[in-house]
Amino acid sequence: MIRVLRGTEAQRVILGGLQAGRFMLCTDTLKTYIGTASGDIETGYIPQFLDNFNDAARYWAWKDLTPVGTITEVGGYCQLSIGAGIPGNWWGAGIEQCPRAYIGCLTCPQEVITQLTYQTTNASTQAGMFVSDNPLLGGNSGYNLGRQDTGIVASIQLGVGTLAQTPGAIALPVWLRIRTVGIGNGNTTFFHYSTDGLVWTALGSVVNLSHRAVGLYVKNWTNDAVDARFDFFKVLMDPGPS
Repeated sequence: MIRVLRGTEAQRVILGGLQAGRFMLCTDTLKTYIGTASGDIETGYIPQFLDNFNDAARYWAWKDLTPVGTITEVGGYCQLSIGAGIPGNWWGAGIEQCPRAYIGCLTCPQEVITQLTYQTTNASTQAGMFVSDNPLLGGNSGYNLGRQDTGIVASIQLGVGTLAQTPGAIALPVWLRIRTVGIGNGNTTFFHYSTDGLVWTALGSVVNLSHRAVGLYVKNWTNDAVDARFDFFKVLMDPGPS
């Protein structure tokens, strides 16, 4: 019988397994994956993950959702695109039409980092990364951290409102980070951005955020064409204090 471990128990098992070297390490020249050998990303866990997007193949750990648009990996980046005249928003119930790529992940001490290197920027497009308890629909406890023409925005996926926003526009490239510290109902998730990948600026936080997935997205809300290119995507466990 296979027993699925969750919450604090899963956290102890994963950390112990990593320290003892019991988990499988799969590498190629481009990607590193440390964790369970499960291919079921919606129930499996990825405690550590790095994709530099340096080949033309989508790594097996990614789950791509493209109700509209495309997700491709070429030229050293992952590109998410929506064509002109196509609605691709992700804001409220029934409005989950944008392309997004995600991996399954524990809600535990961790940080997720990406670099956004190119974006079609106008008054109706946004690109970035997200955490969600239901990547298919967004979920009430899901949050986006994205860049748009007015700056970097941390927002609730289902359109309840903006958590925080920079006072002005932020030039590319920009690094985005979502960091969770604590376990279970005692966790706090922090949203950060950086213009150099070294110095981070806080952009709000939420408590008791549960999620099963982390990933990338691009969206529009007036049917404008938009492309977004990401240079890498990284998940680290136990990042330490905020």
